[in-house]
Amino acid sequence: MGKMETLKVIWLGQGGFLFEFDGTKVVVDPYLSNSLAARGIERMIAIPIAPEELQPDYVLFTHDHADHFDEETVTALTNQYPTCKFIGPSSVAEHYVKLGFDPKQFQVLNKGEVFYSRTFSVNAVPAFHTDAYSTGFVFSYQKHQIYISGDTLLDPELIPLLKKEMPENLSLMMICINGKLGNMTDVEAVEVVKALSPKTVVPMHYGMFESNTVAPDFFYQSTTELGLQCELMKPGTAKIFNL
Repeated sequence: MGKMETLKVIWLGQGGFLFEFDGTKVVVDPYLSNSLAARGIERMIAIPIAPEELQPDYVLFTHDHADHFDEETVTALTNQYPTCKFIGPSSVAEHYVKLGFDPKQFQVLNKGEVFYSRTFSVNAVPAFHTDAYSTGFVFSYQKHQIYISGDTLLDPELIPLLKKEMPENLSLMMICINGKLGNMTDVEAVEVVKALSPKTVVPMHYGMFESNTVAPDFFYQSTTELGLQCELMKPGTAKIFNL
C-alpha cells in the first residue's frame, strides 16, 4: 500500500481527534485543559497533548459545548497558530468572536455545507443533540470517507440521513457511546455501526469525566461480533489506520 492508503489518527480524549491527511493536520473538538474543573467536573485522564504542540492547519468543532469548544484550548491555539483556520457551526463562530478573535480566522460550516481544502473535504452532517446547531462530520480523503458523529442521540432520522451522505464505503467511524447528556447509548451506537458498516470503528466520548462515561467493553464485543474491526484507542497515542 502507498501512503495514500493509510491515515494517522490520535485520540485526544472525549470527542477530540487529530487526523493527518497527507501532511495536513486536522483537529476536531479538542478539550485539552481542565477548565470544567471550575464547575466541579474534573478530568479523569491527564491532558495527552498540550494545545501548543498540536501544530494544526485546521481545527473543527461539532458544536458549542465546553468539552468540544473549550475556551482555554481555543485561546492557546489561536495565539500559537495565527494561520490556523477554525471551522464550525455559526453558534461556535459567534463564541469565537466573543473571545476577541478575528472573525476572518473562522469559517462557518453549518449542517448541509461542505468545506474544501487541497487534501480533504468535510461535510457537516446531521446530529441530534441538546445544542440545535450540533453537527457530525464526514471527511472525504482520496477515495475514502471518515465519519465522526460528534454528540448525537439515535434519532429515527439519523441513520437514513447519514446513509444519504455516505454513498461510498465508509472506511472509518468515530462514534459517541456514553448514553448521557444528549448522546446515544453504547447499544444504540452498535445499531448505527451495523447500519453503516464501516471498515473500522472507534468508540469515543467516554473515560473523560466520572459522571459521564461508560465502559467500552459491550461496544467492542458487539461490533467485533458483527465482523467489524473495532479499535479502542488510548488518548495521546497515534494509530495508523489502513483505509
